[in-house]
Amino acid sequence: MEERKYAYIGDISQLFRVENYRMEGGRKDGVRATHIMNESGLQFTVIADRCMDIAYVSYKGVNLSYINPNGICAPQYYDNRGTKWLENFTAGFVTTCGLDNIGSPCVDGKELGLHGKISNIPADDYSVRMLEKEEGNEVQLTGRMKESFLFGEKLHLRRTITAYQEKNRIVLEDEIINTGFEEQEYMQLYHFNIGYPFLSPSCELFIPTEEVKGANEYSERNLGKWNQIEEPSSTGEMCFLHRLKRQGDTTCVGMFNHKLQMGFTLKFDNQTLDKFLQWRYLNKGEYVLGFEPATNYIGGRIEERKKEKLKTLSPRGKETHKLQIDFYDRLEDVKNNILL
Repeated sequence: MEERKYAYIGDISQLFRVENYRMEGGRKDGVRATHIMNESGLQFTVIADRCMDIAYVSYKGVNLSYINPNGICAPQYYDNRGTKWLENFTAGFVTTCGLDNIGSPCVDGKELGLHGKISNIPADDYSVRMLEKEEGNEVQLTGRMKESFLFGEKLHLRRTITAYQEKNRIVLEDEIINTGFEEQEYMQLYHFNIGYPFLSPSCELFIPTEEVKGANEYSERNLGKWNQIEEPSSTGEMCFLHRLKRQGDTTCVGMFNHKLQMGFTLKFDNQTLDKFLQWRYLNKGEYVLGFEPATNYIGGRIEERKKEKLKTLSPRGKETHKLQIDFYDRLEDVKNNILL
C-alpha cells in the first residue's frame, strides 16, 4: 500500500467508507442496508433484508443499476402467487432467484411463484468487517438466508460479498447448504439488471456465445436483436438462451459504453452455473438489460424435472457459486478478459 497518501487523511473513511443504516418511508421502511464506497470511484449498496442482494451500483458517478418503478420494498410485501413476485421486485444490480423455483410459476406439491422466494428472505447473522491486508484493505459482508420450514425443504444460502479499497471489484460467493437429512432439489439464477445512464445505445455487448436461441417464439423471431442496444421504444420483452464458450472452469461476459468510456465484466463458475440467459426489455420507462447465470433455464421446477435437469443436494451436502464483477475504463481491459 502507498503509505504516502495516508499523510493526507485523518480517517480511512476519506478513502474507503462503509455505512450501515435502515431505510425510512413507504414500502422500504425499516429495511437494513450497507453502503460501500472505495477510493477509485466504485460505490454500491447491499440490501441485508433482501438476501444481501446489491441494489445500487455506480462507477465514477455513473449508475449501472436498473431500479423498478416500485423501488426498494421490504420483504413483508412478498406474495408467492403466480407472477406477483414482480410487485416486490426491486431489480437493482443483482437479484437472487431460487431456491425452490426459477422462471415460470407452477404448482408442485405447493404453489411456486415466479423466480422463487430467496430474494425476499432477510439475512441472519449479518456482519460487516473491515480487513486490513498488506495488498490493500477489504470489507467483507456475510450473512445466511434460511429457506426452511417444517415438513419441507431445509436449504440455507450462506453469502459473502467482498469489496476492495483500491480495486474496482465486487466478489460474490454463495454456499447453498442442505441442512436436512433428505436429498433436496434446488435451482438458482442471478438476475443482473443493467440500467441507464450506463445502459444506452453507446453500449457494446461482449457475450462469447457459440449458439443463441430465443426462449419463446417472439424472441426467436427477433433473434438478430440479441446484441443490439437501441433507444427506448415499445418492442417488448425478449429473452435469449446462450451456449457460451468456456475459459477453463469460468466464463466471462461484459459490456462497454463507448461514450462514457467505461465498462464491466462478469465472471462466473461454468461448472455449477452452466446456463446463461440474456433478458432484454428496452421499453420506455422500463429500459433494462439482464445477464443471468443460472443452474437451469426458466421453464419452472416441474418442467426442469421432466427434462431431468434439476440439481440436487445430498443430506448435509453443499454447493458453491462464485461471481466476480470488475469495472474498467478501457475497452481493451474488458475485451482481454473475454474469450471472443
